[in-house]
Amino acid sequence: MDKLRYVGISSSPRHANTEILVKRTLDAAKAETQERGYEAQTVLVSLGGKKIQPCINCDGCVRKLSYCILKDDWLEAVKNVIDPVPNGLVLGSPVYFFNVNSAMRAFMERWTSLVKGIWHPEFPHPVPDWSRTAAGAVTVGYDRNGGQEMALSAMLHFLLLNKFATVAPGHEGGYIGAAGWQMGIDGADKKAVMQDDEGLKQADILGRRIAHTAILLSGKTL
Repeated sequence: MDKLRYVGISSSPRHANTEILVKRTLDAAKAETQERGYEAQTVLVSLGGKKIQPCINCDGCVRKLSYCILKDDWLEAVKNVIDPVPNGLVLGSPVYFFNVNSAMRAFMERWTSLVKGIWHPEFPHPVPDWSRTAAGAVTVGYDRNGGQEMALSAMLHFLLLNKFATVAPGHEGGYIGAAGWQMGIDGADKKAVMQDDEGLKQADILGRRIAHTAILLSGKTL
């Protein structure tokens, strides 16, 4: 039986709190899938240490009939969500100035070359069908109320725009996404979020929600 595949993208420049929460969500999705009797695998992609330039609206992708022509690490990272399209996706960003960080923003902007087929019939790469991919967002801020909702909203709007089946913890806890915080602990502590029981709970719930939705969208039963 085919495995369900869950991909997580962490835009933190460090392998720290945001990555921990993304991985926690992936692990919860995998565990829930296995408990339902199906096989699952996870892929964690970190943008830390990678060069991700912003889109410059050069239309090079249209002229060259190719994915984005800027030479950096973006295409290698984004391949994880186009070949093959995953059953589940988790986007994770730290909160910088009340929103996602520049790496996540640039990662999302460059996505435009993946969907050029909508407007240019001659474009050789078909637009991936993410409508059966369950997706959610996580974020980590210094404070409990330090911009998490803005960062989550930015990622969720991006997912909705690209027709992902967007899910959230909802009434179980977490509202629109999994929002963790560093407990007011200095950023040097790369595992501070592990002390945030509520944030970890939200990640677990989000992972289970992604798994439930992914299972159903794949044609399987819960």
